Amino acid sequence: MTDVDLLAERLKAALARLGRRGRQQTRGDLTAGQISTLAAAAQLGPVRLGDLAAHEGVSAPTLSRVVGGLESLGLVARTPDPADGRASLISLTPEGEAELGRLRGDSIAFFVARISALPPEQREALAAALPAIEALAAS
Repeated sequence: MTDVDLLAERLKAALARLGRRGRQQTRGDLTAGQISTLAAAAQLGPVRLGDLAAHEGVSAPTLSRVVGGLESLGLVARTPDPADGRASLISLTPEGEAELGRLRGDSIAFFVARISALPPEQREALAAALPAIEALAAS
């Protein structure tokens, strides 16, 4: 195994653990898929179900069930697409925007606490590595 292989393996494992711990810190009964769909709908704005499904990497029927659950909770709304009467657009309700804000706040608070607990030299190393991590995420 090369040094790059080992680095990739350690990075993947550490990010997976960190992601799991971050998700465990959020309050509420939403699943990871529902949270991801809520965030994607906020990012994309009023969006067709098929486009949202493509963005999330799931089938339209699967996403339709996820959206149905979010809709029943009052977090998203379906409205007719003015460009195509057969289609609908998914958008966040004010309650959905508030819930997403709360979830993001919980997540940031978790990371702030974890980063603050690091010794100064590790915080500096994290800050120095962040551009490379961001470049990996953008690829």
